[in-house]
Amino acid sequence: MPTHAIASPEQEALIRAIIKSLAEEVSQDLTNIKNNGLLSGLAGHLLFLFNAYRLDEDNTDEALFSEKLDQLQEQLDQQSFELSSGLAGQAWVLEYLNQADAQDYDPELLSEVDQLFHDALNHQPWPGEIESVLGLAGYAPYAARRNKFTDQTALYGVIVENFASVADQVGDNQISWSQPENSVYRFEKDDPKKPEYNLGLAHGVPGIIAALIPALKIESLRAPTEKLLTQSCDWLMTQQNPDTDSESCFGSCVGGEHKSRLGWCYGDLTIAMTLARAGHALDRPSYVDQALNIALTAAKRDAASGFINDAGLCHGFVGLVSIYQLLNKLMPHPELEKAAKYWLEYSLEQYQEQGLAAFYAYNGETREHYENFGFLMGYAGIGLGLVSVISDDLDWAECLLMA
Repeated sequence: MPTHAIASPEQEALIRAIIKSLAEEVSQDLTNIKNNGLLSGLAGHLLFLFNAYRLDEDNTDEALFSEKLDQLQEQLDQQSFELSSGLAGQAWVLEYLNQADAQDYDPELLSEVDQLFHDALNHQPWPGEIESVLGLAGYAPYAARRNKFTDQTALYGVIVENFASVADQVGDNQISWSQPENSVYRFEKDDPKKPEYNLGLAHGVPGIIAALIPALKIESLRAPTEKLLTQSCDWLMTQQNPDTDSESCFGSCVGGEHKSRLGWCYGDLTIAMTLARAGHALDRPSYVDQALNIALTAAKRDAASGFINDAGLCHGFVGLVSIYQLLNKLMPHPELEKAAKYWLEYSLEQYQEQGLAAFYAYNGETREHYENFGFLMGYAGIGLGLVSVISDDLDWAECLLMA
């Protein structure tokens, strides 16, 4: 077992059985799926099935996988561009698979996509969404992944320049990014000109910070990126709840309640993760210190206080296992490892009580659970999270701005 494995031998046996069941369900859904996207479509399914295969070849039908991978590649020219359902997410998966065998790596596989994104994004000031699911931050995982093997100075340069073009100076040497007036993610739609600073990784400033971090590795972009990151992280830390007795360190939006859930999309955990990543990349120990304090506060919360209603990567209990694993890699601490083990045990108990129904997604409007096969909310992401419990490989978290 890997050095940092958090599962006992008994737990691992159960996890492997669950992964096999989830792989069967996701494989069957390949014939029903309506879109090719990452977060809820074909690309996300393939990402899980590839990693399930690496764990145990019996988990995935190679012929079916190859057929659907060919379909994904053949239909790239029919896609919109965003991370969630579009080309940015699909191309990230293709590059991830391309890099899986370095000896057979094809640097030209997605070169046309590099240029396509560069041209589509090359508008200053940036006129569109800025967050990760539909907007500018969602192109960063692709650029970061490609930059591991190919030169992405041009594409990442446009991303950095665009974020600089719409940054708000909000204090002495501090910047932030307000949700655009026409954003579908604005909380305050009745007053679109009012600055609104979202604090979620999915739709807000932490996601922009996370999107910028990989640009530090590109020498010509390091100086402007470092300035954006330092000034935005300094601002973000000032938004922490001054009440040290509160369960939540941050709210979901500046000016709102200092109250948020545990999860990927919003809340303290991915704010802590982003600050820690920035602190390491910028050699700013103060960011890492504050990140650890935030993470340790969050580690005390349970399902009720964390508003946990399902299992998915977005804001569910299996997703928390992956998040605490990542946090413990960034800032090794017994309490973070303990939290990862706690949520793993919680996840397995739910499964033993309910079977696969334990992994159904929760609909906040109908307040009912339903079967979901997708990466962000359903079986594919849950399965991938469980694979990572055994493999200790969370490299895939890059596509959600967590690595």
